[in-house]
Amino acid sequence: MPRILRNVALCYVRKSWTKDEKDSISPERQKAHIQAVCDANGWTPEWYEDTEGRKSGMHEKNRPAWMALKARLKDADVVALVANDLARLHRKAWRIGDLLEFVEQHGIRLVLADPARHIDFSTPYGKIFAQLSSIFDDWYAQDISIRRKADISFRKSQGKTVGIPPFGTKRDKITGFLIPSDEGAWLLPNGTWIAGNVNELIEGATWRGYFDLAKLILEMYVSDGIGRTTIARRLQEDGWAWRSRDGKPVHIETDDIRRVTNNWPEYGGLVLGKKAKDRHPSDFDLKTIHLIPERAVFDVNLLMLVAHTMQERTVLKVDRGRPANSVYPLSDLVWCKTCDDLALLHKNPKLQSRLTGKASLRYRHRVGVKCGCERQSVPRNVLENDFIGLVKMLTVKPEIMDRMKSKAIQAGMSRNEQELIQQKHEGIARGYRRIEAAKNLYSDGEINRDEYLQRKVEAEREISQWEAMDIDTEHTLAELTMAVDAINKIVRLWEVSSDEDKRGLTTIIFERIVFDLDQQQIVDFRLKAWMEKYFMLRVNEHETNGGNDSGSVTINRRQSKTGSIPVGGKSVPIISDYLSCSRLGK
Repeated sequence: MPRILRNVALCYVRKSWTKDEKDSISPERQKAHIQAVCDANGWTPEWYEDTEGRKSGMHEKNRPAWMALKARLKDADVVALVANDLARLHRKAWRIGDLLEFVEQHGIRLVLADPARHIDFSTPYGKIFAQLSSIFDDWYAQDISIRRKADISFRKSQGKTVGIPPFGTKRDKITGFLIPSDEGAWLLPNGTWIAGNVNELIEGATWRGYFDLAKLILEMYVSDGIGRTTIARRLQEDGWAWRSRDGKPVHIETDDIRRVTNNWPEYGGLVLGKKAKDRHPSDFDLKTIHLIPERAVFDVNLLMLVAHTMQERTVLKVDRGRPANSVYPLSDLVWCKTCDDLALLHKNPKLQSRLTGKASLRYRHRVGVKCGCERQSVPRNVLENDFIGLVKMLTVKPEIMDRMKSKAIQAGMSRNEQELIQQKHEGIARGYRRIEAAKNLYSDGEINRDEYLQRKVEAEREISQWEAMDIDTEHTLAELTMAVDAINKIVRLWEVSSDEDKRGLTTIIFERIVFDLDQQQIVDFRLKAWMEKYFMLRVNEHETNGGNDSGSVTINRRQSKTGSIPVGGKSVPIISDYLSCSRLGK
């Protein structure tokens, strides 16, 4: 076996809550220190970053990047684990002890990149110093936690809220109590919003204040006798916007109505022990609740009416066990086309909606979301028949498969193997650079979080495509055979398989399907990365054959369209209106 080169350094960066600016250890400074260590030792850095939100070193499960690094730590090509300081890794003394023992057993170097905190862990002195240092880090974290909890308790005892203020309000800078917010959204004629405040004026736009929206929600909840879903739909139709955590105006949803109604005590000047999301209407004895009018941001009579209405509408269900609902084969795999268009318009992936089905003979749109489509569901047999027709279009006859294999072999022989390897490495590196660039733009405030996440997903998909590329011709042919078998298995076993088995078959080759509820047909789909090589050869074979092949089964569903689709930056001819959907480059 060839000897594996140990040259990869797993580099960990963590950002946590800090008490002041002097105590802040920025991710940028950590990365600069770590990069210098890797350059000095000739190591290839592999970055793992927990920098979004508060990532405490007291725990592990809240740090996804660290968990991914731990899984990678056992691999044979890893030579070192590099962090700015011990506190970035853990703030628990026993965890540091376990880590030191693990890296010693596996011959991995543990290196601290901060020049002022260098420790040689190979010596007894270094190990003792590490243990002492981790004990102080543990004490420091607990001390911060105690101080923070004491501050929260003190603020609550004064009747002041902590954390993000309830929707539509802000804190008075002098008293610390809630007051109406002057923030809101300007509704433009094209249906989009611009965040602003009531003192601004945008020509041609309509003002939609967040405080006004919160009041309207409370009034609709108690006066119209309608549920949260209906309220959300009506507000969507009237152009009201919700404020996201990062201050952006977004579409209002059913859960947002719940957030407003559940905060009725805070709107009335009360601060309770539990968070609003953890409270149940039956927890309250309304006869003993007394709101504080001088601190309330809404009329206390309205708020008490909301509380009574919530209790009246709450029914405590008797636990009769868990119903045995049947989850349909395409549940959570199919997405609404109109919601997709809306998400693209507003650049907000959260607006996308799946179609789900459970023992109702229909796939249904997500409740409480009004995207503009007239129909909210599709019969199960219509969607699944359309899907199986799509799968049949992907199948090929044996003689066509032989030609596809020949083209795969010729493609491998016609290009220098070293050139292909170089392109693969460059493609993977380019994907990681795109992620890093998006992260920098997000940190600088040039793009919002939703756009950052979208760019990150696209880059990760590009990386997975390059990683799935295999230079070995024999392995490529084996993959093609597996792809054909997977597609044929769906066609052959669909009618005789259970819903659970069908679900397993579909998720093997499909990543995403988009369905137009109004037209009642599939309009877009995306294959798994390992299937894309097969699809590209399928497209090429169809083009060479003049469009006369329709798979192993003749499909007369509707006429093919003309045109091309973008695949990896190139224009690929359309096989049919089905196969034109697989936008592999997205």
